[in-house]
Amino acid sequence: MSRFIFYLILINMMTSMVSLTPRILISGSGSGTILSLVLALIIGIVMTYILVSLFSHFPGLGLPEILEAYAPKWFAKPILLFFGLAWYTAGLFTLTIYTIIIIRFLTPAMSLYTIVLTFVIVVTFGVFMKAHNILYMSEIIFVVVVPFIVFIQMKGYFSRDLNWDYVRVALMEINHLPDYGAFTSSLFIVVGTANLVIFNRVFTQLKKPTGKGITLLGFFLAYVLATTYFLPIGFTGYDAIKNTMFPWIMTSDSIRMKFGVIERIVFLFIGSFLALGVVSIIMHWHVSIQLLSSVLYSERFKWKSFNLTSPLLIVIFWAVAMTVVVKITTDGLFKYVSMFDNYFTPALLTLLIFCLLSARKGAASKWRKSKK
Repeated sequence: MSRFIFYLILINMMTSMVSLTPRILISGSGSGTILSLVLALIIGIVMTYILVSLFSHFPGLGLPEILEAYAPKWFAKPILLFFGLAWYTAGLFTLTIYTIIIIRFLTPAMSLYTIVLTFVIVVTFGVFMKAHNILYMSEIIFVVVVPFIVFIQMKGYFSRDLNWDYVRVALMEINHLPDYGAFTSSLFIVVGTANLVIFNRVFTQLKKPTGKGITLLGFFLAYVLATTYFLPIGFTGYDAIKNTMFPWIMTSDSIRMKFGVIERIVFLFIGSFLALGVVSIIMHWHVSIQLLSSVLYSERFKWKSFNLTSPLLIVIFWAVAMTVVVKITTDGLFKYVSMFDNYFTPALLTLLIFCLLSARKGAASKWRKSKK
C-alpha cells in the first residue's frame, strides 16, 4: 500500500485530535464510547481495505471519470454534487475549529477577519496545486510535524501528572453498548481513504492492501484513537473535562518541558496541529473543487482561454466560510459537527462503496463484451 495513502488517513486522523472529536467521545463516555472506538477501528480498517481494493480497479481515475464511464448522467451528477458539498463542509468545519482555537489560545487580540484572510491566502494557493504536489507537501509536513506531536504524547504517557486510575475508570465503561455519536465521530477519523475520489488520479498502479500494510495501519489507528480519548481523561478526569470544548488543548497545557527552551508546550503543540489542519483543509477543498467542477463546468465561464469555474467556486467557498466563521457559536459548531458525523459520514461511505461496486460491475461487463 502506497505511503501516500497512509498520509491521507493519518493526517485526517491527527487533525481531528484537537478538534471537537475528543469532546464528542468524552460526552458519550458513560454510554459506550469504548466499544464504539473498537467498532470504528474494525469497520474503518475494513472500509479502508474495500476502498483501496475498489479504486485499484480504476488506476489513474478519479470518481468523476469513473462515473462518467460507467454511470448515467442523471445518477452521476447528483452524486458528485453531494460529495463535493460534503467535502467542502468537512474542510469548513476544520477551518472554523482552528480559527476558534487560534483566537482563544494563541492570538485573542487579533481580528477574526485577519485570521481568516491568512487562511485564504495559504489554502487558496494549496487548493489549486496539482494532486501529486499536494501529496508531496503533505509528506513533508507530516515528517516534520508528527515526530514532535508523538514526542509530546509520549511525555504525556510517562508524566507523573497522568492519573492511571482515571484511565482505568474509563476502561470500566466497556460493558456499555456502543454509542452511535461516538461511533460515527470515530469512524470519520479513520476514513481519510475516501479522499481517493480525486487523489486516485495520482495512483496509476495502485495495489491492493497487503496484510503487513493493514496491520501497520491498524496499529496507527488504534494508537491515535486510544490517545485521543484516554490521555485527556487521564490528566483531568471526567468531571473537569466533560464540559471542555477542546480537551486536548487543556491536556497539552498540563505537559511541561522542564529543561526545554519553552516550558509550556501548548503553543508549539497548537502550531504543529495547525500545520496539519491547513493540509487537511487543502485536501478537502481540493477534492471538493474537483468534484464540483466536474458537475458545474461551463464553457460560458471563460476569460480568453482560461475557464473561470474553479476560481468562481473558490470565491464562493470563502464567502460562505467568512459568513460561517463570523456568525457561528461554539455550541452551534458542536451541534453541526455532530450532525455531520451522525448522518453524512455513514451515507457518504455507503454511497461511495455502492458507486464503486456498480462501476466495477459495469467495467467487468464491458470487458466480457469486448472479449466476445
